[in-house]
Amino acid sequence: MAKKKKKQKPYGNVKPKNYRAIYEEKFYNILFQLRYPLMTVIFFTTLGVLMLMIINNKSDGRSVLNYFFHTVITFSTVGYTEGYDVDPEHLMINRFFATIFIIITIPLVYMYGLVMTVNVFLSSNINEIFRYWRMYRRMEQLKDHYIICRFNGITREVMKNLKRRKIKFVLIEPDPAKEQEIIDFGVEFYVIDEPHKRSVLLGVGIEKAKGLITAFEENTQDISVIVTARLIRPDKDSFYVFATATTEGAAEKMKLLGANEVIVPDVAVGRRLTSFVLHPPSPVLSGFLEKIAYGERTDIDIMEIRVEPNSDLIGKKLKDIHMRQETGATIVAIIREDGKMKIAPSGDTEIKEGDALIVLGHPKALKRAEVFFEEHLQEENKEVKAHD
Repeated sequence: MAKKKKKQKPYGNVKPKNYRAIYEEKFYNILFQLRYPLMTVIFFTTLGVLMLMIINNKSDGRSVLNYFFHTVITFSTVGYTEGYDVDPEHLMINRFFATIFIIITIPLVYMYGLVMTVNVFLSSNINEIFRYWRMYRRMEQLKDHYIICRFNGITREVMKNLKRRKIKFVLIEPDPAKEQEIIDFGVEFYVIDEPHKRSVLLGVGIEKAKGLITAFEENTQDISVIVTARLIRPDKDSFYVFATATTEGAAEKMKLLGANEVIVPDVAVGRRLTSFVLHPPSPVLSGFLEKIAYGERTDIDIMEIRVEPNSDLIGKKLKDIHMRQETGATIVAIIREDGKMKIAPSGDTEIKEGDALIVLGHPKALKRAEVFFEEHLQEENKEVKAHD
């Protein structure tokens, strides 16, 4: 019977970079430096116990335990007598041995071991190593998070809003000089590495992530990240890639290479300023709409829900589906498949196949609305969606 061949991954046999293991190895290397002090302590402790057994001619369990105690308090210089009954004929030789033992063990065991241990811990920066190890151990548990490439003004604002929404993310920054700035900003999970490498993206959990955001100053770096990300996660519907570009031409290229959306900062700012000119802003209304659009408010949000072809809601009127009563969310607009838009649709508006429903409400209400429409999918479509 022929053996089944393992399915080849689209990105090849590249292993994820294990950041936790890197710092585990560093920690073990620190412990390895303590081997000589530890071996010295074990050797002299064993020697002390054996010599006392020979001097006193006793090898029973109770005596051995007493000799072990005697040896430890001797080379630690905290003991001044045997602490147990000693035969009179062995008393003087026991104390002579203890005196010689102290003279030898203080410089060889106590001082040497103490100095070596203190030196290792002071020079190894063990607190930093433990901090990294703990961060990367927790990072491995992340799921449905976002990967953000580059630490700059744009991604600062993105991270600030994601933190406000309690959405987890991992930052990848190639410049080590920015690490302290990243720490001061309060980034929970980050790596200092090159985001265009497959091993790095795999190491930060791209296979379990929900999406990726790249915002480099140069388009070539963004393109490298997009291509690598799409090589690992080719499905644009299950893994989202968002990017920035310096020109609209570069933005078009990035979309062709796999980005879901690309923003050109100059164009976005220009359009925003134009909207102020064409529609003089109301201090309250414009601020309210902007905060919803850019996710700055946590008590209200807006989302798009598309009506699937096999939904049993097709052909029904809005007033008959009781969505608002069941979820608390409101349909504020419907965009038909031909692009026509119905603003503030009435209860008599009929739901049609391919409609994009613009729903407004509390984030929890929007999640209920999403579940509401999924529950109205026919079984065949549910199975396809679950499989995807």
